[in-house]
Amino acid sequence: MKTMYQGKGFAVLEIDGQKKVSWAEGLSGKIAYYDISEENFEKLKKSEKDANDVLFFCKNGEWPLSEDEELENTKNFIRKHPVLLLTVPENQGYFDKEELEVLLKQAKEKQINAKK
Repeated sequence: MKTMYQGKGFAVLEIDGQKKVSWAEGLSGKIAYYDISEENFEKLKKSEKDANDVLFFCKNGEWPLSEDEELENTKNFIRKHPVLLLTVPENQGYFDKEELEVLLKQAKEKQINAKK
């Protein structure tokens, strides 16, 4: 086992000729090992954000959401639960005036129906 790169809270090792990224997981701090491609190894060394993205990918098999994707997911969740616009008024800032009016109307109708 040879250490190839040491990052913040993780290390890339060569084990049996293959690159593996490892870090402590869970409450017990058990060391986990994940295969890492050469391309992701190079990306991991660029910045802390890139490293976190690569580690997320290694563990989950998919890349983390972009800021735009996260925002759209939040908006979609609020669209399904428009009452959140009333209970958390800060949520209103996610929407333009026209959509906000429609959603607020839906939220008020849901509140009225819930009281019946």
